[in-house]
Amino acid sequence: MQRAIIAVFFCIIMLPYANAAISSEDGGGELWFSCDDANTCSLTEFHTGETSISGSVNSATPFSPERVVIEFEMAPEQSELALLPDVIDELQVDLRYQDDIIGLSRPDIVVSIIIDESNTILEFEGDSNPTDGISGPHYVEDEPLNLEGDRLLWPGERIKIILEFELERPGTWELFLRGSSFLFLDIIWSEDIQSRNTDEPSSDASPKETDFDENHYGALLGDDRDCWKFEIENHEVMRATFLWEDVPSEIEQSHGQPDLILPDRRLAPSPELLATQEEGQTRMTWQWRALPTGEHTMCIGGRLNAFQPYQWAGVTAFESSGPLDPSGFDGSKYIWPELGMISEDTNSEELHGASGSMILVLSLAMIIGILIEIRKESTSNKIRYGIIAPGMLILLLGGIISPMWMMAGESVSTDDYGLDELIDDRLDQLWHASHPGTPASSRALHVGATFGMLDGEYLQVRLVTDSALQLDDGRWQLHIPAIKELDIESLIFNKVAENNNQVSTDNLLDSHSRSFILLSARSLILDLMMLESLLIVEDLPQSNVVNLDIEMTTSGSIGLVKDPAWSTRPVDIPEGRWRLIQKNLFPSRIMISMCDCQFDDLEINIEPKQEIDHNMLVNSEGINPVSSLVESQYLWIIGGMAFVTIGVIIENKRRKKARAILSKIASENLWV
Repeated sequence: MQRAIIAVFFCIIMLPYANAAISSEDGGGELWFSCDDANTCSLTEFHTGETSISGSVNSATPFSPERVVIEFEMAPEQSELALLPDVIDELQVDLRYQDDIIGLSRPDIVVSIIIDESNTILEFEGDSNPTDGISGPHYVEDEPLNLEGDRLLWPGERIKIILEFELERPGTWELFLRGSSFLFLDIIWSEDIQSRNTDEPSSDASPKETDFDENHYGALLGDDRDCWKFEIENHEVMRATFLWEDVPSEIEQSHGQPDLILPDRRLAPSPELLATQEEGQTRMTWQWRALPTGEHTMCIGGRLNAFQPYQWAGVTAFESSGPLDPSGFDGSKYIWPELGMISEDTNSEELHGASGSMILVLSLAMIIGILIEIRKESTSNKIRYGIIAPGMLILLLGGIISPMWMMAGESVSTDDYGLDELIDDRLDQLWHASHPGTPASSRALHVGATFGMLDGEYLQVRLVTDSALQLDDGRWQLHIPAIKELDIESLIFNKVAENNNQVSTDNLLDSHSRSFILLSARSLILDLMMLESLLIVEDLPQSNVVNLDIEMTTSGSIGLVKDPAWSTRPVDIPEGRWRLIQKNLFPSRIMISMCDCQFDDLEINIEPKQEIDHNMLVNSEGINPVSSLVESQYLWIIGGMAFVTIGVIIENKRRKKARAILSKIASENLWV
């Protein structure tokens, strides 16, 4: 008996535990169709149950088909908070039907994927009259999910799949399971929110006693209030630093100013703020000065349907400078380090505007002189139309039309779109994307788009270069001085002043403005890196003006889940090469610090992953330096002049010879 119990216990341990809670772990998005029988089915993380289930249909006809419905609900229920993708990674349903008329076939089937209150319906056409054997299982990949704008699956919410099919002939249907029918979702992010919600104080009325300089770990879940009570001794400055872990923007907390209650139960005056954003976390340092000593209470509050883990620690000190001190900001201008350019010690060539005016004047003068010359009677039409006329046409094309074409391309018109306008439009886009009311999917779509250009849009801008740097493979990278001269900080803060109509009573920026400043600084840096890396051409340009006309298309992104980067690419750059470019360019660290204190300032710290390998970069067909209408323009001019000169010389020789003959005849009176 004891041995039997041990054997049963061992078998239970060896059986896989059917846990279908969606998570971002490896295999955490795999849901397998599992059934004990046709009426007891579920979605599980492992292969369990029967290999297949089946049923018989006895009275089905085309006029009275029999409908079969099979339901699969995720079991056990969802226990983590998960961020769902917008598309189905893979879905396969292996359903077969056997009857006496056609034999083995696949019926039409309707699959309903119910995620909480959203419903995605997929219709599969069957194989009702197979001739060479039935086709493969019903299968789709990268099929859009209808999530109705809500990508979050909260604990307790359900995932359910309903299979529906109709049969018009008597026979037997069979659904194959255990690896043959499944739903795969690429879960981007998940979190066990209850396990992260540690160190949870109760409420304003019952704060948790602690030491101010202790490290505190927890999470702000929903509209909870987390409060702490601590003693503050003599000090000049008092700082509380909150480190917020990165979460999807749908559930991100507002990172609002903490409520600090003084010993006399009054609210402390407004602090100074230093905000820093790095990949994966946001650091908020709140600083008060000259507060009274005694027992203080600090509380932070959340918002409904939001969740974000944090840690915080406090420090009291006397005046000093350091990385967390707002006095460390000096208001100096950030200088763009040209992260997308190769080193300056490479071979470079200066570029200037085309000198077309001198060529134009010289060619025009020569054509006028030739026109005067050929008005005289010619002794040979062959020379006039066989040599001089073609030479004039060549000279007209290479010396008049081509320089005018090039000068027109270099001239600035009211329709030209410059770098300043491009950045201003990008900042407007980021201002709206960073608004707290913007849906997370819309924010990610617009923030991630390269320079804000969405699928099907064109990146069109006129740029002026001053030099071209030669790459190892002979190509040239164009240097744009206007990019290096950009005052990124002023552009961002001016946009805040332009768009922000809110009047703050505590002289602090609102949360929307803070979010915009940190987001736009990061986005502009990444956009400028990619723009510089795209400015590669095969040949040394003839002019210092380059026009970009690049059609963009959707691609995979890189970076944060809520704020991706470079999710659109030029249509002529393959997806695989674009991914290599992303990995090559994306920095190992991007830290943006904002001081909301006596003056507005940004500290930007970027650590490139490695020296850029420009062999990975691809020159796009949309990079168009202004060029002459014809290639080798000077050769055309020289050729045209040569034709004309030869024709004139031959013509003059013929005329001189004719005059000599005429003089000889006149002197000998042979014509009388």
